[in-house]
Amino acid sequence: MSKDLQKQMAFESNRKSVGIAYLLWIFLGGFGVHRFYSGHTKSAVLQMVLCISIVGWLVLGPWLIIDLFLIPGLVRERNVETLRLMGYDTEDEAAHPREARPLPKPAMTEADRRREEMLEDLRQTGYRKERRDINPLYR
Repeated sequence: MSKDLQKQMAFESNRKSVGIAYLLWIFLGGFGVHRFYSGHTKSAVLQMVLCISIVGWLVLGPWLIIDLFLIPGLVRERNVETLRLMGYDTEDEAAHPREARPLPKPAMTEADRRREEMLEDLRQTGYRKERRDINPLYR
């Protein structure tokens, strides 16, 4: 199994879903469980503390309505952080690592062509050619 496939499988197993975050918001939103799920534990603990008192619900009610619109961004941040921890460069492309593209070959001069022929000759012989110069000045 290739390393990229292993990374992709690891990401898929750790990826957070917006749908699950909304379900948690609907059923357990007052306790901040949707924020625990998306990795925002400090604000989740604050929501949990606010749900204890009636006065806290005055603050928590509008906050939960605002969270209705913030959930996709919270989950996306968590997924990007997961990719970053796995070693992907997430600045340009968050979910898709860039494929390596071959560089265009520059125009070959006569010296480049001869150099390539010599390198190919060395590759075919296994780099075991005898040295032609026996003069000690060249060693």
